[in-house]
This record gives sequence, structure tokens and C-alpha cells, in this order.
Amino acid sequence: MKKKKSRCEYMDVTQPNQLWQFDIKYGFVHGENRFFFVLSYIDVFTKKVVGYHIGKSCKAGDLVQTLDQALRNNNISSDHPLTIRSDNGPQMSSNKFFFHLKRIEMKLSHEFIPPRTPDRNAYVEAFFSILERELLSDRYFATFLDAYNSVVRFINFYNVRRLHGSLGNRSPEMFIRDFTAGLDSQHVVSA
Repeated sequence: MKKKKSRCEYMDVTQPNQLWQFDIKYGFVHGENRFFFVLSYIDVFTKKVVGYHIGKSCKAGDLVQTLDQALRNNNISSDHPLTIRSDNGPQMSSNKFFFHLKRIEMKLSHEFIPPRTPDRNAYVEAFFSILERELLSDRYFATFLDAYNSVVRFINFYNVRRLHGSLGNRSPEMFIRDFTAGLDSQHVVSA
């Protein structure tokens, strides 16, 4: 079966869990002189990191497991239309990921950004920029466990307490609470 890549189109996102972006970033464990990887799925509407993997490697199987966990954690059922967007990296373009998406039989579509256009994946790129600036660039990690725990704490801080100007100076969790209560019904994100 020949895989056909769907190219992303600009869209207006008007609610949570309509468009997720995902990508992989690496960090460095100084004490072990090795890299580690952070895979993140982020909800474009709420800026919440809805799923992540931190590991000494990041393969297509890690994308599959992390996506499945994010879908469960966010109560995304098979009839919920959701678009996931990524770059054209080898894990994202892999047969394993492609066939898994076909197998789960959901109203889930995977679209790819055009080559050399990271701005089309701007929300996950912005998260990685914040992660780099506020944690990875000025922190010495002695062990992989130290790096793992620090990134987990940072993602929790980012989702629960870090204020975002684009969300009215609220954290993603605060914004979700207000949106669910009927506030911010006019909030629209173009992505």
C-alpha cells in the first residue's frame, strides 16, 4: 500500500482537541555525556501538552504509545474528529506510525507540514523554545533520571501554573477550566 501524505492547510481552531501538533526535541545529560529525547503532543487551542515521552531514544513505537496514551487521557473517542500535525521526520513518516493510525479506525487525520516550514508547527515549536530557554539550556543534568524528573516537573508547571499571554495570562489548565465554564467562547486560533 502506498502512503499518501496529507499536507497541512491553515485552519481556525475553535475548541480543544481539534488540532494537536507534535515533534521531538533533544536535550543533553552532561553527567552521562549523552542525549535524551522529548516527544510532545500539544493541543493548539489550549497550549496544553496532552502527551509526552522522554527517553534515551524516540522511535515510531514511542510515537504510537504516546499518542494512544494522550487519546485515552483526553477522552478522545473514535468518533471525535482530531487532526494531528507534524513535520516529515522519519518517526512521523514511518510505516509503523502510518499503519497504526489506519488500524485505530478513528476520525483522526495526520497532516504534514511542508519541508522547511517549522512555522506551520508553531505551537509545539514554541513549547520547545520555552523548554529550552527555561530548563534545558541552563541546567546541568547528572543522570538521565535527573533529566527525566526535571522535564516531567517542567511540563506539569507549564500545563498548570505557567501563564500564557495568548490565553489571557492563564495557564492551559486555567484556560480549559474557564472555557468549559462557558467563558472565552469567542477564542479562535489560526494554525
